[in-house]
Amino acid sequence: MDDFMHTTITMMTPILLAALGGLFTELSGMLNIGLEGMMLSSAFLSVYVASISHNLLIGIAAGLGLSIILALIMAYLSLNLKANVFIVGLATNLFASGLTVFLLYTLCNSKGTVFFPKAPKLDMIEIPVIHNIPILGKIISGYNILDYLAIVLVFVCFYIIFKTPYGYHLRAVGKDSQTAVSVGISVYKHRMIAFVVSGLFAGLGGASLSLPLQTFVGGMTNGRGWIALVAVVLGRGNPIGVLGASIVFGIASALSNTLQASTDISPKLLLTVPFLVTLAVMIIYSTKRSNEDA
Repeated sequence: MDDFMHTTITMMTPILLAALGGLFTELSGMLNIGLEGMMLSSAFLSVYVASISHNLLIGIAAGLGLSIILALIMAYLSLNLKANVFIVGLATNLFASGLTVFLLYTLCNSKGTVFFPKAPKLDMIEIPVIHNIPILGKIISGYNILDYLAIVLVFVCFYIIFKTPYGYHLRAVGKDSQTAVSVGISVYKHRMIAFVVSGLFAGLGGASLSLPLQTFVGGMTNGRGWIALVAVVLGRGNPIGVLGASIVFGIASALSNTLQASTDISPKLLLTVPFLVTLAVMIIYSTKRSNEDA
């Protein structure tokens, strides 16, 4: 059980980070469906730059930089040129998918899996005293810095959203932009900042995929950006709710991995478990909301 919970937290991290970013744009009234592309682009660039620079911070900064650039492009197209935010998000995902394949082939002469042995690996952090406690030590200790950072950021986001003027204004913009404008709140500024924050968090999510493995695989996000969007919806505007939804999807991913190692069921079939759970949760959520509205 302790190994299963450890795997759950590890699998949850990229989903949670991307979902926290998506939460900000959702609160601003602009759901960002480009999370998948932002994660994927960061996953590649962070591990590649870390490999050639031999520095984790530089690698992460590069991945975040590319992800934020994509977020800014999305924001410009959506806010300045009034393009449909959903079409822009889909285009971002398709662009990132093609871009990473192109860069992988151009820079690494590969179209599949590339291992970067020169990239510094994210070390596992053992918490003193706690890591020696049976079961509990395995569940709480032994994660990398991005795993711990994801949990901390949940509470940082909660404070920002519910305890700061920016958070109040952001929620006001999402609920009624015209009323927000009438009291002097800049809808453009708050939505632009939300997109930047979304890019930052999605970039961290992508880096958390590739850096611990020192590896990049084409399409390695494997739908996590889309699952993160579901976590945003289930979170209902609250980072704690997003954390709860992310844990559920982390459990589904951990179950998929565990069953692949312990059963003879087709691995291709087991890879669908997280998506089946996502679909089931959305059906239950939609049914519950419909009953509440009735």
